[in-house]
Amino acid sequence: MNTSTSRLHRLRLGAAVAALLLTVAAAGCLPLGRGAYPIDIFAEMHYTQMYKSQEPPRLYPAPGAVPFMAVGEGTLVVPDVSPAVNTATAEKGRTLYAVNCVACHGMTGKGDGPMAGHLERSESQPAALAPVDLTSEATANSTDDQLFLFIGGGGRIGYAFRLAGQPSGSSMPEFDRLMTEEDRWSVVRYVRDLQGQ
Repeated sequence: MNTSTSRLHRLRLGAAVAALLLTVAAAGCLPLGRGAYPIDIFAEMHYTQMYKSQEPPRLYPAPGAVPFMAVGEGTLVVPDVSPAVNTATAEKGRTLYAVNCVACHGMTGKGDGPMAGHLERSESQPAALAPVDLTSEATANSTDDQLFLFIGGGGRIGYAFRLAGQPSGSSMPEFDRLMTEEDRWSVVRYVRDLQGQ
């Protein structure tokens, strides 16, 4: 009698363990909305919400650029990625210019801000590094894309040094490290307003 009770007890324990294992396996097959597969044993990084927040900003090709190999049907011309010109963009550009640019380029963009005199008198910096008159013909004749690159690269001089693979020789900060792409486009729009364009 004792052996049959022990055997029955082991049989019940085995059935309970088997039922528990089947329940766990069945629960693992239920889609929980986390991944593409029913059983998500190893969570893949690109399924998590945190992955997108860790991506660097997308780098777009130049507007009008065309790939050298055709893929599929339809147009291959890259659209302009600059924000639409509207009141909000102009106001944002004015605010960003006031915070980041006025100290050197001045309120009207003539290169006569409070820091201009210091940069011109500094013995450690050549006079060529004085703030640029943003309303000058050379700047006004630059394309929007060029202005965008100059703002991001530390002015014409800083951008030229960057293209040459050298550290910036410009007194202007490289704003592509300080402003978003959209912010820099907004400043381009405001500079155009200063130029009367």
